[in-house]
Amino acid sequence: MTAVLTIVGITAASFVGALIVGSFFEWALHKYLMHGVLIKAYPYKTHDLVHHKLFGPGPTYHNIQHREDDKLVTMAWWNAPVLMLANAPLPLLVAWLTHSYWVIIGAMAGYICYYIAYEYLHWCMHVPGPRWFQTTRAFKWIDQHHRLHHLQPMRNLNVVLPLADFILRTRLSKAPVEVPENEPAASVK
Repeated sequence: MTAVLTIVGITAASFVGALIVGSFFEWALHKYLMHGVLIKAYPYKTHDLVHHKLFGPGPTYHNIQHREDDKLVTMAWWNAPVLMLANAPLPLLVAWLTHSYWVIIGAMAGYICYYIAYEYLHWCMHVPGPRWFQTTRAFKWIDQHHRLHHLQPMRNLNVVLPLADFILRTRLSKAPVEVPENEPAASVK
């Protein structure tokens, strides 16, 4: 019984740890790759130059006009395995150091859940629908957090868990300027 509790505890702690690491990973990926601080390649071109131009902070925040625009909200299918591989070294190292390979199970489950939450919540933010949770205070809060990111792209870099935004002091709590209702996305930066 004690062994089972230990396994459950290690797996659960690894899962929670992965969610925390996921917040910082999302923040760094978003800032340094998707907004071109380090390199201006694929992630920058598809996110900053396309997504942010199409989906602005004002009325164009929900800018799905054609079915082909759907793919401009989510990441390409192959991003999921690449991001999982990028996150794998830390749980592998911890598992090797602690001789507990349940760390890998918990951490990878946490990373997968974080990625799914990112994709689904981001989708729901830009493609609103009659989803019960979109009326909750929690969803409205993270949706506003993300909308402010579209106003100031180097702020509010987290979509799922804004822990990194709080700790790294990039959280913007309210718009510093009024977003004009008829302003196109590309002109509001």
